[in-house]
Amino acid sequence: MVIDDNRLAALHNEAVTGNPRAARELGRLLCLLPDGADGAAWPLRHWPGEPWLRAALTARPGDAEAAVLLAGVLAQQIEWSYLLGDPGSALARRQGEALHLYRGVLRADPEHPAARAGLDALRRPATALSGDSGYSYYRLEATLPDGSAARLITADPDELHWVAQPLPPGADLALTVHTPTDKPHTTVLPHGRLPHPPPAIPGPALPPGHPVRLVLDRAEVIAYYGFSLYPVR
Repeated sequence: MVIDDNRLAALHNEAVTGNPRAARELGRLLCLLPDGADGAAWPLRHWPGEPWLRAALTARPGDAEAAVLLAGVLAQQIEWSYLLGDPGSALARRQGEALHLYRGVLRADPEHPAARAGLDALRRPATALSGDSGYSYYRLEATLPDGSAARLITADPDELHWVAQPLPPGADLALTVHTPTDKPHTTVLPHGRLPHPPPAIPGPALPPGHPVRLVLDRAEVIAYYGFSLYPVR
């Protein structure tokens, strides 16, 4: 489905009237955006989708998708907290809430793939997700003009194009297609232009909120669904 300002506005209007499904979908889409709705600079006080995912969970505590998405947001915040030198209490609070969310989903559905993978990634990051995830997805890497790096993980081609549009002119882009059966294939994109349509991804699509393990510059890292920004080093 094509994503534009009209769709976001419609979801927002429904979410503010108390529609939990609209709040969850708005929160999910905002997890893909590179900044807050007001253009605030990173690190943000909260991630763009976080308030709406919390609203969805408040209205429907058993919403598994909202729970794993929020847990993934918290896991990304833990990474930022390490980079920024936040106190240990802030790290423990985020980690504790993320663990609580994953465990709550697994109590209701012990085989929930995103919750199982997320819990494993938080508890055993060195060995989590070491096997084939069995899912296909896009990974868009961007080196921005200020030297910072951005990453998007999604399985939806419309979301891929939507997120790439507001990236600054001059950003260097590389698109990688991950599938369960083939080695990742990366295409460097001149002038920051994505192919339209992007390459098809076969097989089951990566569920929203499901983390993945990547090998980047010979180092293994865990990446989370949605948008991530890494500062200039």
